[in-house]
Amino acid sequence: MVLAQKGGRVLLVDADMRRPGVSKALGIKSTRGLSTVLSGVDNVEDAMVPFPQLPNLQILPAGPVPPNPVELLGSVIMRSYIARWRNEFDHIIIDTPPCLSVTDSVVLSVEADRVILVARSGTTPKAALRRASELLLQVNARVMGVVLNAFNVHSGDGYYSYYGGKYSSRYYQQPEEQDWEAHAS
Repeated sequence: MVLAQKGGRVLLVDADMRRPGVSKALGIKSTRGLSTVLSGVDNVEDAMVPFPQLPNLQILPAGPVPPNPVELLGSVIMRSYIARWRNEFDHIIIDTPPCLSVTDSVVLSVEADRVILVARSGTTPKAALRRASELLLQVNARVMGVVLNAFNVHSGDGYYSYYGGKYSSRYYQQPEEQDWEAHAS
């Protein structure tokens, strides 16, 4: 949404055809989507949904659950759509299922300019994040970094990394919340 607010032409593609979440999160109801486009049932222009609040944002919902999502996502047709969208949009964001659960995201990762791994704080094990990164690097995906969702700076976990240094979670508390005696020398 920020990219569209800044004037970029943005396409958000829900490529999680097993458990789509983009439409639900944005309140979009559509019987068409990526699965019907790749299956040849609908054309992409009819399946795209404009986001009313942001004219620069187009959404391509996942569509009905197909019997063969990975085959559709790895198809020549999908690659040709990605190439076409590169000419029509400034930013193409493709939301995929977790890469350790199914191969869909790994298949699509090689077509992407950059890949961002998303992990949930306190839920995603470090080993799983490491395996996902290694898997993507094995197929020459260009992993840009990691987004950590649901991180709580007030969780009391003590220390966490921040730009290579170590800071206590207390560093981000309001001054009246800090225990000044603990900081006195």
